[in-house]
Amino acid sequence: MLKKVLIFIMFNILLVFGTELNFKVEQKCVSLHEFSKKQIDVLLYAYLYGKEHGFGYTMAAIAWQESCSGEYLLNFQDPSAGIYHALVPGVIKKYTKYKDSNFLRNIIGQMLISNPEFASSIALDELKYWQRVRKGNFKSIIKSYNKGFSWEKNHRANRIATNYYHDIDRKIKALQTFIPKKLKHYDYKTPSLELDYSIKKEAKFNPYKKDSKTPTYYLLKEK
Repeated sequence: MLKKVLIFIMFNILLVFGTELNFKVEQKCVSLHEFSKKQIDVLLYAYLYGKEHGFGYTMAAIAWQESCSGEYLLNFQDPSAGIYHALVPGVIKKYTKYKDSNFLRNIIGQMLISNPEFASSIALDELKYWQRVRKGNFKSIIKSYNKGFSWEKNHRANRIATNYYHDIDRKIKALQTFIPKKLKHYDYKTPSLELDYSIKKEAKFNPYKKDSKTPTYYLLKEK
């Protein structure tokens, strides 16, 4: 009898909440010309950050490709975070002296999400590293940004990296028309991710000073 009652209750719950329970979450990115003001802010920030280093359109394209220009800032599977979806374990290994841990991943992940400057410095540093390693070959730089060295010896990794390069290349071409128009007439600010400073006009704004080194971030031990 109790079993029948429970079945009856569950059946009615499904009838009432069926529409809410039967859903599918999909990560979609709207077309460039449908971007919100926030998404355009992210694109322009990424472009201006990398511009003086020859990676303006590249960084904007990566932000578009990886996070839909700030719409999806976290991927638990990788795990990666931020505008450019930097791999959190990789950031820990390269930029800290600490052992990888869930606690440290949470800290770095939050920094990548909430601080576009930190996320951008990591992305630019990675691009400049591969620029040196690949001797300026743009296709190899982008493939390596996505898959490191693995695409050289692994067929599947090479296919994924090649597709990634083509995606970035297409986005760069679209942005080369889109961004100059926006810079002339668009009243934009830094991405609203807990930051309190505004982007100035391109002639005055320099988010990454020429010849300056990539900022180094340190996590201090507790006393």
